[in-house]
Amino acid sequence: MKVRRYFIGTMVCAVVGLPLFAQNVNTSMTPGSSTPIPSQSPTTNVYKKENIIPEKKPVPYAYIREADVMVAKDVWRTIDLRQRMNIPLRYPLEGNMADGERYSLFGLLMEGIQTEEITPYEYVPNVGWKDPFSKVTNLKRIFELAGGDSIPDDEGNLLEVRYDGSNIMQFEIQEQWFFDKQHSVMKVRIVALAPVYYERYDEFNQELPVPRPQIPFIVYFPQCRRLFATHAVYNPNNDAQEISFDDLFFQRRFDSTIIAESNVYGNRPLTSFKLGQDVLLEAEKIKKDLFILEHDLWEY
Repeated sequence: MKVRRYFIGTMVCAVVGLPLFAQNVNTSMTPGSSTPIPSQSPTTNVYKKENIIPEKKPVPYAYIREADVMVAKDVWRTIDLRQRMNIPLRYPLEGNMADGERYSLFGLLMEGIQTEEITPYEYVPNVGWKDPFSKVTNLKRIFELAGGDSIPDDEGNLLEVRYDGSNIMQFEIQEQWFFDKQHSVMKVRIVALAPVYYERYDEFNQELPVPRPQIPFIVYFPQCRRLFATHAVYNPNNDAQEISFDDLFFQRRFDSTIIAESNVYGNRPLTSFKLGQDVLLEAEKIKKDLFILEHDLWEY
């Protein structure tokens, strides 16, 4: 009987003492208070974000053999950042938000160019999109074309160059559609990406009657994917379900309009032979032709 009581008493003491040994080692006590204070840095999140981290890698592309490509078509599109679906790509307008946790698409590209993670190429008007990677550009030229504002010190040395992202209203992309007979599916891959800056003042600082669009630089999209995969784009529907810039483009979560296609006339833009509403109708026709092309390759 005494042995049984001794055994029960020992078990009770062990159970009661467990919470004392289970105290978090990362907490400290304030003198004169019994409330533990966590030693970790304060944060505004109640959970640790592990979805988009600096070590995240983009989804790799599947290898494509030339023999497996039955049909291919080059398409150029414009992404209007004023469209509701594309607004997350536009903001914040200046720099970054929350110590680099949020960037606009243009701000992230500029960050990659300044850290030399992305190579910018100059848009040559005479060549256009026929050979977008023919000439490498530099930051000085980019800031000149994108309305950058230089800030010198007292001795005239350049301290900082600021840019205004509010005049970046569009992006142009070049993509290639192709039918992969190995997987029997129509695929698309973005090749090039370029911001469109709307210049509002001329060289004499006079306001233009109509803003003048120009492309400050072009980037090779596959080179940007590593940077895009490690930065989140804002989800207007749910703060807990973040996706990266790479996920957004990979899953085609943007609204765009076709502006040109590869053709016998030298890939001329639709605006060179269509006006007004006819441009949109021609863009829809090209989109429908791509769908019919894939549909006709199937047997039922």
